[in-house]
Amino acid sequence: MFHLRGEISGSVEMPRWTAKVFGAISGRLSSCGARYLKFARSFTVNLTVRTDRLWLNTMEDAGYKRFKIEPKPAPHVYQIPNKFDVSARKLRLAAMLVHEAFEYKLNREVVLSRPCIYGVFGGRFGGFKPLKQKCVGCMRCVQEYPHIMTVKQSDSYKRLGDSFWTPENVYTVWNEASTGKIQVKGMGYKGAFAGEGFDGMWTDMSEIVRPTRDGVYGREYISTSVDIGRKPTSIDFSRIDDQPKSLEIPVPIIFDELPAGTYNDDTSDSVERAAEKLGTFYVSRQATSGQLSRKNLVPIIEEENIEDYLQKPPAIVEYDAERSNLFRKLASSFRASIIIARLPLAEDSPEVACKLAREGVHGLHLYADYHGQDYSKETMHVSAALKEVHQQLVREGLRDQVTIIASGGITLAEHVPKAILCGADLVGIDTTVLVALQAEFHGETRSRSDCQLRPRKIDPAWGGQRLVNLMGVWHDQLIEILSAMGMRDVRRLRGDIGRSMMDLELQEQSFKGIPWAT
Repeated sequence: MFHLRGEISGSVEMPRWTAKVFGAISGRLSSCGARYLKFARSFTVNLTVRTDRLWLNTMEDAGYKRFKIEPKPAPHVYQIPNKFDVSARKLRLAAMLVHEAFEYKLNREVVLSRPCIYGVFGGRFGGFKPLKQKCVGCMRCVQEYPHIMTVKQSDSYKRLGDSFWTPENVYTVWNEASTGKIQVKGMGYKGAFAGEGFDGMWTDMSEIVRPTRDGVYGREYISTSVDIGRKPTSIDFSRIDDQPKSLEIPVPIIFDELPAGTYNDDTSDSVERAAEKLGTFYVSRQATSGQLSRKNLVPIIEEENIEDYLQKPPAIVEYDAERSNLFRKLASSFRASIIIARLPLAEDSPEVACKLAREGVHGLHLYADYHGQDYSKETMHVSAALKEVHQQLVREGLRDQVTIIASGGITLAEHVPKAILCGADLVGIDTTVLVALQAEFHGETRSRSDCQLRPRKIDPAWGGQRLVNLMGVWHDQLIEILSAMGMRDVRRLRGDIGRSMMDLELQEQSFKGIPWAT
């Protein structure tokens, strides 16, 4: 058995893409008999290295580029409410300062020290007038001075959102859009074990300790690209030009149409900028004349405005399958386009989806209301409704032929992989766009015809960057979940419900037959 022991030394000169390494290697070859072979050898090596744009992990010569969304700070334009209300009992605080002044013999450094590392008491008046906007709720001041300090959630924070958009979720989207960074919360989770909808669903993260697939910073590449379009099951060489086409986008997220009554130039321009920068698409029913030729636009076409798009056909078009039977007409007018049928989730959605798939549509856009509830008489969450449609298509042997886009109730990063687990290929976000752009809540946001979110006046460049930041954070969290599940491609996640656990199903399996537990 032999062992090579050696040292490498030298100098490195790095131009933009190549580097020459000069050096010498010396060492000894040892065996079990302690006989050594000494050697010395000079060498010159030409290496192709990644020196420029290293954070993108780019190898231009090999034609490889790891997809990465680069965030830029986009601070809040409109003031947001303080999350915490910090107050001090002023008489007790003054008494403590006097006591410390005598105890430490007027040591200014000790008496005027601030017990908050975040600077809440770093203002001119210290604890007498705390800087509440800096409080993160670590509760250190309360633990050290419980007789003086009080920290609680502010009333203005509690009024954020509506019955579906919790204050915590609003704050999360705001901060993700502002900083482009994942929020780190070190105080532990104190909420319920499970909730409704996506909160009652867990993913199998049994591969979380695998180092080479360590999320965003892992050495193995994890693909988040998905395909949009009909997937052929066979090839007819006599009709090769008529084969359905598909497009690939780098993230399984598109921007769905904005709620009715919220369209304005600033918001639509922001969405358009973000879609172009991310390489994804945005859906619009009210496209302006200047947007008709945009390559990232997915118009919702009515029968009366087909001619508006004939001159430069879009790559993808959508139509309302519930209102009209436009597919044949659209297929003949837009032969090179991907045609997707929009369909509300309801009791008959599985049967209607199969019917549309047999007719030849390239994809289905299944949507719920903005609170994630379908339109059945006995409402179900979008996750349950999606599973029914997906499983029916599988039983009919049609699932691999069509793309499914799911929207409605997708408000947090974790909802994306969970919706894909339930059978979607990709998701569309809607009200989340307005929340990221600091729209105002004026009531409930559930209805698609009367959503009580009102956009504000914004700079489209600022708005576009906020949406890019948000998608960057969601993309990183998607990679983290895929890495923890041991997957290298988000396409493998589709419909893999065996890698998930449902709270309701677990309760039924665990407590079935126990009268007092059901």
